[in-house]
Amino acid sequence: MTFKRIAGNTWKTLIWPVAIYVLFLVLCKIFSPQAAFGTWKSIDGVIKQAILGALIAMAMACNMINDRWDFSMGIICVCSSFIATPIAKALSAGILENDKRSTGPSWILLLLCIVICMLLCLINAVLYLVIKVPALVISIGVMLIYETLVRIVNGGNGARLSGINYTLFGRSPWIYILAVAVFLIFAVIYTFTKFGYNVRSLGNNQQIANNIGVNETKNVILSYLLCGFILGVAACVNVGLKGSIEASSTFNNNMGMMFQAFPAVFIGLYLSRYTNFTVGIFIGAFCIKLMTAGVLALGLPSAVQDIGVGAFLFFFIALTTNQGRFLDKSARKAAMKIARAENK
Repeated sequence: MTFKRIAGNTWKTLIWPVAIYVLFLVLCKIFSPQAAFGTWKSIDGVIKQAILGALIAMAMACNMINDRWDFSMGIICVCSSFIATPIAKALSAGILENDKRSTGPSWILLLLCIVICMLLCLINAVLYLVIKVPALVISIGVMLIYETLVRIVNGGNGARLSGINYTLFGRSPWIYILAVAVFLIFAVIYTFTKFGYNVRSLGNNQQIANNIGVNETKNVILSYLLCGFILGVAACVNVGLKGSIEASSTFNNNMGMMFQAFPAVFIGLYLSRYTNFTVGIFIGAFCIKLMTAGVLALGLPSAVQDIGVGAFLFFFIALTTNQGRFLDKSARKAAMKIARAENK
C-alpha cells in the first residue's frame, strides 16, 4: 500500500469527526461563546462516552451483520449491573476491610458483569435456535422480561457503587487501557479468525455460506458469546462512568443506549473500506457523542439529541448508499466534456 493511498484512506476516515467538530465549534463560538465545547476536558468526556457507545456497537455488530437484530442489548447491559452490584459488594467486603484503597472490587465487578452478560446473551441464542423465530421478536420479549427483572432486583432501588474502589474502569487511564484491550481482541477475532470470516460470509450471502460448509448454529452461539463478553465490559464501564444506575420507570427506556450505538455499526461498515472495522465503529461512536456534546453546548433541549442522531443517520446512509451514483454522474459529465472538446 502506497503512502498516497494510506493518506487518502486516513482522510476519508477522519473527515466525518473533523467536520462535525468544526461545525459545532463554529456554532458554539457564534451562538454560545461561554460553552466549553472543544476544550480538552470536554473532548475527554466525549471520548469516554464514545468508548461506551463503541463497546455496545461492537457487541451488536456480528449479529447485525448476519441480520440478527437484537433490541435487548441495552437492557442486558443494565440488568447485569443490577445483578452484579450486590454480589460485588458482598464479595468485596473482606477485601476493603484489609485495604481501603484496593481496586479488587472493580475487577470483581468486571468479571461478574461479563459472566452475567454472557449467560443472558446465551439465553437469547438458545431461544433463537430452538424457537426458530426472528431474533428481533425474541429480543423484544426478553427485553420486557429483563425490564421487569431490573425493577425486582435490589427492590427497584437501582445499582449504586460509589468510590474509587468500584469505579476504576470509568476513570483515566484504566478506561482507556480496558478499551484498547477489548478493541484489539475484537479486531483480531473479526479480522483474522475463522469465526470472523464466517460472520462476513454469512453477511454477504447466507445461502452460499451455508453451501460451502459454514455452520450457522455454531456462528450464532459464538456471536452471542462474544456479544456477551463485550457487553459485560460495557456494563462495567457504564457503572464506572455514572457511579449509579437507576431502574427505569418506563418500559423500553433502556433502548436509548442501544439506539445510539446502532449508527456506529453502519458508519463502521462504511468506513471498513478505508480502515479496520473496529476503528470505523469507534469513529462512528465518537461522531455520535461529539454531535450530542455539541447540541448540549448550544443549550438546546436534550430531546434534540435524538433528532440529531436520527437526522445524521439518515443523511449518512443516504450519502454513502448513493455515493456510486454521484461518482457515475460526475464521470459521465467529465466524459461528455471530453467528447464535446474532441468534436470541436
